Amino acid sequence: MVIYETDQAYIMTTQHDHAHISGELASQWEESAFKNRRHKQDFVYAAREHDRGWIQLDAAPFWNDHVSAPYTFIDFPLNPRFVFYRLGIDEVEQGNMYAALLCSLMYKELVGRTEHQNAQDKQITHAYQEAEAQRRHRLKQELACGVTFDHQVRTDVRRMLFCDELSLFLCSREPGTPTADYEWFAEGLSFPAVRHESGRVWAEWLSDQAVGLSFFPFKGKVGITHTFKKVDKEKIRTFGLLEAYRSSEWTHRTFTVEHIMEVEEHKENA
Repeated sequence: MVIYETDQAYIMTTQHDHAHISGELASQWEESAFKNRRHKQDFVYAAREHDRGWIQLDAAPFWNDHVSAPYTFIDFPLNPRFVFYRLGIDEVEQGNMYAALLCSLMYKELVGRTEHQNAQDKQITHAYQEAEAQRRHRLKQELACGVTFDHQVRTDVRRMLFCDELSLFLCSREPGTPTADYEWFAEGLSFPAVRHESGRVWAEWLSDQAVGLSFFPFKGKVGITHTFKKVDKEKIRTFGLLEAYRSSEWTHRTFTVEHIMEVEEHKENA
């Protein structure tokens, strides 16, 4: 669950809804970046489905007694997390082996960004990474990959990570939040292909309904719908998190993602 907090409520976005935004962004990526239509379809499928392992977990969110707040994707315990990571990739593999390879590599990168001090956490993480390394070895053999294929895979994973970060930028704070207030994105989104900006892409809210990017790999303005629940804290205190979450209405928020340079040019010509 992707969650941010207001004075009165928790704004809760399921991981699968967050991934749906990633998939929508991926679907709008420039066609010329892909070798053919099937390649792009596989990429979009991976981006859209990469968090499907969270579907059952997010249907019944858990309360974290240690911090007196709902568990999020950041602090959810490793043992069940990795079980459901693998379950999700298993399900993706049933539909698309190439997408499963991308998802496994994406999680390898994300899991590897966290250094665990606890010996048990290190052991759990190592076991997960080893199991997924075996999956990737098998998938690569079945997909008959070579040097060109490996480059394509690395490129697609970087694109997926960019879509993932941009989706988190959109979901994890109130619209209009200054970029400097984001814990992870204050210096931009990570995308190594942008060499002139040290691999960072600047993102900022241009208004409550539009986000601008300094690097724009999409075909044009991208329309996004963010689906979430606003779960009242008083309702949680009265009924508990599960009942409060299930009884809260789904809310839909729409906005666009566009190129900052185009916005500046429009202002100059106005």
